[in-house]
Amino acid sequence: MKKLVLAAAIASGTLLAGSVQASSVEGLGVAVNYGLISGPALELTYPVNEYVQVRGALSAGMNLKETANDTDIAYDVKADGGIHRLNVDYHPFGGTFFLSAGYAFNDFKLKANGSKTNPTVGDTPINGTVTINGTLDWDSAPMLSLGWGHSPAQGWGAMVEIGAIFTGAPDVSLTGTTDAGAAEQTALNTALKDEEAKLKKDVGDYDFLPVLQAGVTYRF
Repeated sequence: MKKLVLAAAIASGTLLAGSVQASSVEGLGVAVNYGLISGPALELTYPVNEYVQVRGALSAGMNLKETANDTDIAYDVKADGGIHRLNVDYHPFGGTFFLSAGYAFNDFKLKANGSKTNPTVGDTPINGTVTINGTLDWDSAPMLSLGWGHSPAQGWGAMVEIGAIFTGAPDVSLTGTTDAGAAEQTALNTALKDEEAKLKKDVGDYDFLPVLQAGVTYRF
């Protein structure tokens, strides 16, 4: 599970979205976009003036599902939840280049579950039918980014944004059950604690989620 979660954590840290933006009254923009973490999202933008714009986004999450094997157990892995954002963009030259600061309200997590009879967990053989559940959960956090696009000016434009959400290392949780009795459950709990400690150490350096977003915009 360790290799699987590490790969997923790195991949899932990338946000790659496309957006088509329209606006309604007095410069208010409405965007529908899709991101690798956020999934389908609704975004509102409002230009305060030619230099400053406020952006807010609500996302539904991508709900990606994969199956992978680690040691003896096949795991179903699901990317669940999205990342909602509130940003202020500063266009220092009044054009398309912008610097952005904001806050990401993070509901994104990775969930894995698997089941097998008489597996080996870590280095410990466990008797019975064993079910294991694992979660990686990132905190809400401030973010910084820069990019080109999202201009307060009217009309069509392109947008590229790169940056980072400073979440800190993800929280790790591994739990499991076996139907082989109390002694085997105790052995399983001990093995899972060891695996959880190893996983926490392995993901400890992944203390931010990178942002990479691209799209097309329009404002009336």
